[in-house]
Amino acid sequence: MEKVAFLYATFPRSTETFVRRELKALWNRGLEACAYSLWGGDKKWNGIKIELFHKYKLVTLFFWIPYWAFLRPLSFSRILRYLWGTKCPNIQNFNETFLGLGFALVEARAFERKGYDLIHAVWATMPATAALAIHRLTGIPFSMGAHAYDLFRKGGDWLLEEKIRSACFVRTSSLSSAKRLEQRGVESQRIKLIRRGLENFSNRDFSVLSKKPEELKLIAVGRLVSKKGYFHMLQIVFELSKRKIPFSLQIIGGGKLRKRISTEIKRFGLEGNVTLQGAFKENQVRELLLTQDVMLFTGIIDSQGDRDGIPNVIPEAMDAGCLVLSSVYAGASEAFIDGVSGFSLHPRSPGEWVKKLEEFYQDPDSFTDVRRNAVKHVRENFDIQKTASLLHHSIQKAVEGDPN
Repeated sequence: MEKVAFLYATFPRSTETFVRRELKALWNRGLEACAYSLWGGDKKWNGIKIELFHKYKLVTLFFWIPYWAFLRPLSFSRILRYLWGTKCPNIQNFNETFLGLGFALVEARAFERKGYDLIHAVWATMPATAALAIHRLTGIPFSMGAHAYDLFRKGGDWLLEEKIRSACFVRTSSLSSAKRLEQRGVESQRIKLIRRGLENFSNRDFSVLSKKPEELKLIAVGRLVSKKGYFHMLQIVFELSKRKIPFSLQIIGGGKLRKRISTEIKRFGLEGNVTLQGAFKENQVRELLLTQDVMLFTGIIDSQGDRDGIPNVIPEAMDAGCLVLSSVYAGASEAFIDGVSGFSLHPRSPGEWVKKLEEFYQDPDSFTDVRRNAVKHVRENFDIQKTASLLHHSIQKAVEGDPN
């Protein structure tokens, strides 16, 4: 059985639900997955031991830097030359890069002793930096995940070109991210498009909307950041209010834009309709989705180039029986078939959204097939057992040295 080190930035993390489901599913498949958390986290999760990296170990770099510089001078200098010759995208990436390199210098010899067949970096940032450096120092092969944040924000990660050039395979979860990897020169056989899986599926009685609802129950879930397009969402529901259609909108999530969004809610006079609920736990979101009519996602490409791939909450809302109205941008609409299991709309065209919401309010039964199709589509394409199986297969092939 393959022995694989999984590198995370922080594990577990409340907002990263799919990585927790995936690790659990891989363990249940018998993969010996040793989880490392480079920046905080818990010592154990779901009965699985988590190897926490203690920052005090960085003091030993006084020993490890000259050690590896003497033992692997070419590998050691190659990364330093690359960093010297390229511009760092931002200060956060600068810090993450050097923490990843520090982890690698300190832990590389231990990884060798433990006999890992492969290192899998879940994210293309700090974890993949560590995986690349350990690979250079020890020869242990590595694979990596690369998602929308890693590939698009401010042009992508500092060492991204080196990482994707050296990885056995690059896993991504949306077609838009896969195309971005191809544009960066990654061969198609090394790109593994594997969706983010769901673990628990729900059952909803669709007959509860057999007549016009007293009010539309709308929900949006996601961090309060620019790429989620919340200001466009408020414009949409403001236009909806002008049509005299009764509705409530719950926005679930926390973030730096909370104050600005709250100000806009008041400016539009929507205090009686829109509530900022703050962050919820995963099970709370799942239960709440079962009580809502429509899921809104108005994601955009922000000023730094950041955008979402397929937000986890979209397939979750589809499974919960919500009608999903989603932005056309990036990978969000890949979760469904437009017009069949959801609707893809432009966030800067509020009239399109209002028209669909009004149609749903007047005749919810006419959307029952779309909602049923959404449930079916999710269970066929986002089952964690299927997605984990695909990742496990890719790992096995990488260990065997098979690029396909």
